[in-house]
Amino acid sequence: MDKVEREIKSFEVVSGAVVNTISIGREFGGEVVEDIILRDGVFKLFNRKDELITEINLPVVGVKYEYKGGELSA
Repeated sequence: MDKVEREIKSFEVVSGAVVNTISIGREFGGEVVEDIILRDGVFKLFNRKDELITEINLPVVGVKYEYKGGELSA
């Protein structure tokens, strides 16, 4: 079975009574998010210089991935 490559495009987290969407290309903390990596249940946001913007460890409502050949939500 071939391993499917996927990249996180956005995710939604619950902060209090609000659901926030964090996505590639949008600004977060004054910097544009260029990459999102999920490691050990923590989402790490990086800028275009591959510098860590922040880590987010909040309840996740949904994640949108980009797969080779299209997009799916999980």
